[in-house]
Amino acid sequence: MSLFLKKPYILALLITIAFSAWLLSGQTTENAKPQSASTADAPPPPPPNLIKVRVREHKAHPFTREIILTGRTAPFRTVLLKAEINARVEKVGAQRGARVKKGELIARLAIDDRTLRLKEAQALLKQREFEYKAQKRLSKKGYQSQVQIASTLTLLESARTLVKQAQIALHNTSIVAPYDGVLVTRPIEQGDYVSVGDTMAELIDDNPFLVVGEVTELQRHLLKLGKSATARLVTGQRVTGKITLISARADKATRTFDIEIQVPNPKGKLAAGMTCEIRIPTETVYAHQISAALLSLNDEGVLGVKTVGNDNRVIFYTAQFARATFEGIWLTDLPKRLRLISVGQGFVRAGDLVQPVLESSLTSP
Repeated sequence: MSLFLKKPYILALLITIAFSAWLLSGQTTENAKPQSASTADAPPPPPPNLIKVRVREHKAHPFTREIILTGRTAPFRTVLLKAEINARVEKVGAQRGARVKKGELIARLAIDDRTLRLKEAQALLKQREFEYKAQKRLSKKGYQSQVQIASTLTLLESARTLVKQAQIALHNTSIVAPYDGVLVTRPIEQGDYVSVGDTMAELIDDNPFLVVGEVTELQRHLLKLGKSATARLVTGQRVTGKITLISARADKATRTFDIEIQVPNPKGKLAAGMTCEIRIPTETVYAHQISAALLSLNDEGVLGVKTVGNDNRVIFYTAQFARATFEGIWLTDLPKRLRLISVGQGFVRAGDLVQPVLESSLTSP
């Protein structure tokens, strides 16, 4: 106290410092209140540690669904030429594998006495005709009864039958092609003896040609007659035709239905029995072509793809396969545009909030 009495200016200085400190503390408190209010109006900071995933913008493209089968080629029709008389083979015509025209000689059988039998039947026919005419003239004069005339008419018709039979037997000595085609087999040679019913040749009609296959019970209802189809042979050749047959009855063993596709074969390049792949378009839908590496499993073990929605949350879509090729797989029943997770899909689940990183601009297959 003696110090403050001797030097009062020190006391005045301390009082001034204390008063200034009190004033400054009040101003700081008032300024702190509006600062707190502005902080409350600011947006909340982003959640820390969001998983970054790489996304690829993808666009769906029109895709044609197809029924793909394994089939084979077959001739349009096949005929077995058989002997209708007992005779010796006198001459052979076309060779095996040759292309023949309708009416072309395949083989000729020995005529033997068939020409003589025909002449005999023709002579008998003339006699019966003369007798019948004479009976009718006498009947008009009252010298012949109706019974006698009927008996003569019966003999006349019998003679006509004998002539017709002799003509047919003579005609059957020539075995000719019933239509244009290819002579596949000819098991007889000159000098062979054939009996009625023996096979003499097999002929196929190779234009048009057929592609045959089998469809399942579920595929059959998607087909209709006249629908276009394409076949690719093992040689790489492609042919296009229309469905001409859909079986109305399933095979008892396989429960499949036979189908036939008629294709043109003007130059005879197609051969019967060749393996081919048949493609029959059914409908056109939108689909995405992606790499199989982008597929992943969800918690239930279902295979699908993970995408990022507009809210940056992960969306899982079940994979609906349309086709698998060397270039990738086609998936249907997806949005036409989506952000597909290309890197990091194994670290996120459906519903997770992520930070997407765009991989590239819009891509297309």
